[in-house]
Amino acid sequence: MRSVALIQIPYDSGHRNERMGNGPAGLVERGLADRLNSLCEVETSEVHLPDGFHSEAQALVALQHSAATATRDAINRGRLPILLSGNCGPAALSATAALGPSTGVIWFDAHGDCNTPETSASGFLDGMCLAVLAGQCWSKLTPRLESFAPIPGKNVIQIGVRHVDPEEKQLIDSLNINRISSDQTDRLVSAIDSLRERTSQFYVHLDADVLDISEGAATSYACSGGLTREQLNACVHTIAATGMVAAVGITSYDPATDTDRRIADILIDSVATFASKPKR
Repeated sequence: MRSVALIQIPYDSGHRNERMGNGPAGLVERGLADRLNSLCEVETSEVHLPDGFHSEAQALVALQHSAATATRDAINRGRLPILLSGNCGPAALSATAALGPSTGVIWFDAHGDCNTPETSASGFLDGMCLAVLAGQCWSKLTPRLESFAPIPGKNVIQIGVRHVDPEEKQLIDSLNINRISSDQTDRLVSAIDSLRERTSQFYVHLDADVLDISEGAATSYACSGGLTREQLNACVHTIAATGMVAAVGITSYDPATDTDRRIADILIDSVATFASKPKR
């Protein structure tokens, strides 16, 4: 078993405890900490924005600084950092900054998250976070992030993505990101074997809306064509068995849409699996 550091980032677009910003506390309240405490030693912390007005981009920078520091501290003390975040960006950009550029990224999501300011119709910053991570946009912003280093697209595996804009798809393809759809999960073992040849450790990013709508609604963005509970469980066990998981992000969970708590149970099972496998 691994000692775990639960790092809560309870913000959605810079707003604390709203929509998906309620996700971190929601998972803890629905039994995540209790489940982990039955398996291993657990410590919890929460990242806060300083007082004052924050634009979405300013909030991302401030949260990333604090969360990257907390993540690095957990790693240095031999703990597995599990970042519970409303949005994808603070978790992914913090974990990879703490781990370094030799990290492979395994990204579960319904959405490509690879838009840029030029291709995003909504301007939703979180829909650009993988493009930011790959060094494809916000070039004036990324130098302000703590220890930012782009992750090459060839070192990213996307699983369950099915909602992608046309120009976003072009960028994903140009980056040579390995995409595995919900009906191709048998390709995961070979994709991981290839990723292991180029990287020294993994960051696993689990956006709750990767799950199919038949399993429940993780957020208001939930859609069909995603992973079943059984598929996600099998993928998580495969990844955890490598012993290369160095950090985990659980993002985009809105308790208000998960009325029967089915999604929370699935996410808690996934976290418990990662916590139960030691890093080699």
